[in-house]
Amino acid sequence: MLPEGDLVGAMTQLVFQLGIIIIAAWCGGKIFERFKLPAVLGEIVIGAIIGPYLLGHLPFPGFPSGLFPLPSGFPVSRELYGIATIASIVLLFLAGLETDIDAFLRLSFAGPVVAIFGVIFSFISGDLVGVFFSKLLFGINYGFIHPVPLFLGVIATATSVGISARILSDKKKMDSPEGVTIVSAAVIDDVLGIIILAVVIAMAKSSHIAWGDISFIALKALGIWLGFTILGLLASGRLGQFLKRFFRDKITIAIICFALALLLSGIFERSGLAMIIGAYIMGLSLSKTDLCFVIHENLAVVQKLLVPVFFCVMGMLVNFKEMAPPHVLLFGFIYLVIAVVSKIVGCGLAAGMFGFNFRGSTIVGVGMVPRGEVALIVAGIGLSAGIIPHDVFSVAVMMTFLSTLITPPVLARLIDSDKPVFMSKKQVKDDRVEIIYKMPNPETADFVLRKTIGTFKSNGFYIHRMMMDEFVFQIRRNGTFIVLEYDSRQMTFRCKEQDVTFIHTLFYEVIADLEYTMKRLQTVADKEEIGRNIFSSKSGKKSGEIDIHELISPSAVEVNLKGNTKGEILKELIGLLVRSGQLEYELTGGILEGLLEREAAMSTGMQDGIAMPHIKTDAVKDIVTAFGVKREGVEFNSLDKKPSNIFIITLIPKLLSQPYLQYMAEMSKMLITEENRKAILGCKTNGELYSLLAPRS
Repeated sequence: MLPEGDLVGAMTQLVFQLGIIIIAAWCGGKIFERFKLPAVLGEIVIGAIIGPYLLGHLPFPGFPSGLFPLPSGFPVSRELYGIATIASIVLLFLAGLETDIDAFLRLSFAGPVVAIFGVIFSFISGDLVGVFFSKLLFGINYGFIHPVPLFLGVIATATSVGISARILSDKKKMDSPEGVTIVSAAVIDDVLGIIILAVVIAMAKSSHIAWGDISFIALKALGIWLGFTILGLLASGRLGQFLKRFFRDKITIAIICFALALLLSGIFERSGLAMIIGAYIMGLSLSKTDLCFVIHENLAVVQKLLVPVFFCVMGMLVNFKEMAPPHVLLFGFIYLVIAVVSKIVGCGLAAGMFGFNFRGSTIVGVGMVPRGEVALIVAGIGLSAGIIPHDVFSVAVMMTFLSTLITPPVLARLIDSDKPVFMSKKQVKDDRVEIIYKMPNPETADFVLRKTIGTFKSNGFYIHRMMMDEFVFQIRRNGTFIVLEYDSRQMTFRCKEQDVTFIHTLFYEVIADLEYTMKRLQTVADKEEIGRNIFSSKSGKKSGEIDIHELISPSAVEVNLKGNTKGEILKELIGLLVRSGQLEYELTGGILEGLLEREAAMSTGMQDGIAMPHIKTDAVKDIVTAFGVKREGVEFNSLDKKPSNIFIITLIPKLLSQPYLQYMAEMSKMLITEENRKAILGCKTNGELYSLLAPRS
């Protein structure tokens, strides 16, 4: 046990380390995304740069041995690796939640076979590389069932579904025959890889290597894995009902479910298996419950925080000195080539059995090449358990990194062509249809998306979200296969010709149901009464978060508006924003259209001659406002049915969170008193009006 002083020092160091890692991982991910590369690669690279083997051990004030000191044993501290382990449990728990094996097994016949062939070829090839080239390059004579070659085999089996899915989505090939095959095979691939990992972990922890013992260990590992999986799937329904009845708060439910994942992870570790297997099974068990999306949504912040930390720490484990020798680099290159070829050959051969031609089989094989988070987690487990040495871990990271790096451009080039992917020309016919529904704004689009997903589910469809940072869904039931993509401006469905009518019918019902809901909502809240209440009280203290005087520009006020209609007044107010440099002229047309649409839905004419037109828009990065007066008044469909003569236009950025409602409330409170309104209407010059609105202190 550490003395109190050492404990405080270790915790202080950990706090600094985490702060640097979180910021560095974010920067690394963004840099790689800028070059259209996976963020995970950037997180690994930045981890290697700031880690103990490169910059981390360099001294600076307050840290004489560096922020990440050179280790005497394991590359990072136990505390930091413990946090990375929790992150890996989060990652695999959520991966389990996203997996719907039942749907893939029932609906994608080629996927399971492609996955099995790919796993067999990759595992055997990885094991053989470990045996033959370790002897040739390192002079170490490993047997075929030695833990090091076995781990190289397990690492080689993994496939990163997210990388290939992103390329398929970008190229509109998610629902193509090759796309469906790649995605379904990649999911099953990870399941099979985790089963093999369970067996290999159990073998590595056993002191006996006899074939009889291996068979017993394998059966024991498979028994525990399958036993908990079946038990979890059978009990998930009752567990979900219990959680909903006992814990009514959604956040609490998500936290309890994650706690269960931690407990099952510990049980699996104590049983001689890996923690991540237990986490994956808990996620898999809950994937078919209606709590799946609740858990995912409420753990999204935890995922965003911890998962980049995990990949960054994995990068820190790379020892550049041990990777630098030519024989290690040669080993890594050979391992990379074998890992790539084994996936292409194994998965390609299986795809050929289902009618894919050489081009189609190659696409499927290349789509299965990128390794990802599972490969890194397996390698990290092997290193932390002392099963594989640092140089072998570095080789595994090299293979994972490069296979993930080279796949996107190669796969994108392959699927760009319209050449057939099947041997038989009859099978090449593409009867997919694209249906696009335009959305008026992101808020409506988000509302419609949630309703659409719920309607599909209520009709017995399986919904599988391909990537958590993008909205791409596979929707399946029996022979029906639909891809839904959403980007806040439109919803795009891709389906077969015979399913077009169904899509239109379902979407019509969604819109009709939403309209009915909105009509009923009008009976709940009297918006006109609420609008009148805005100007009914002088109470309330100033928030202090926005100073309305600082938002008003001298060039954005006008005491003599010329317009005689609502549209003309709005156009003049937009002109004030352009005159004051707050808005580009090229964007005025879209702003006017948006304001008129907003006014058609609900007028912003309040009472006592005040109108406050406003919209959210991408045209501005900060809140902008202008102030105008029309003494004679203009019909603005106000709440009190009287003409409006004081106008405040406000444009609010969509993505920048600012308390604009507080600004509008403060402006309303200023206009409550008749004295202030008379003073505004009495101003004869723009300068006089500006001085009234923004008096000098």
